[in-house]
Amino acid sequence: PELIAFLRANPGRYAYGSSGAGTTPHLSGELLKQMAGLDVLHVPYRGGAPALLDLMGGRVHLIMDNIPGLLPSAREGKIRALAVTSAQRSPVVPDLPTMAEFLPGFEMTSWGAVCAPAGLPQPVVQRLSAFSKRALENAELVRGYQDLGATPWWTTPEQLATFRTHEEARLAPVIRASGARVE
Repeated sequence: PELIAFLRANPGRYAYGSSGAGTTPHLSGELLKQMAGLDVLHVPYRGGAPALLDLMGGRVHLIMDNIPGLLPSAREGKIRALAVTSAQRSPVVPDLPTMAEFLPGFEMTSWGAVCAPAGLPQPVVQRLSAFSKRALENAELVRGYQDLGATPWWTTPEQLATFRTHEEARLAPVIRASGARVE
């Protein structure tokens, strides 16, 4: 809340970095700007590491990035982590608040999925889905994801399609307002 108040009091004077235009960290920053009414410049980088280096070097004032990219520097005291953008606190950093705790409704997460070419025969889709489910039942694999700050989850291909459609509709206004475009 203090950072939001500070940025509101100083419109146009500060910049945030992200891992690139159109990335989830970029959209996190744009959602923050929209929901909090901020005038902050976006500086896109070619990845989270260059953005982090410029944060530590004072060339940008804050960055948005995924937990795995920031966690080591935060744990070493090189940067100060302020919040996570997921709806719930991260089990990796449970003392870190969510953005939604001071901006109700704020939620932005990076997610990945196993994808295949369109028109793949349904038996193959089901076999890949079952294989993915079995992989995510492996405690060692899940622990590896969690150690990096990720929360693995399995869903059916149909549930994934519904989730993707919902996320695209929810984020379309943020993307349009951000100026991100396909190049």
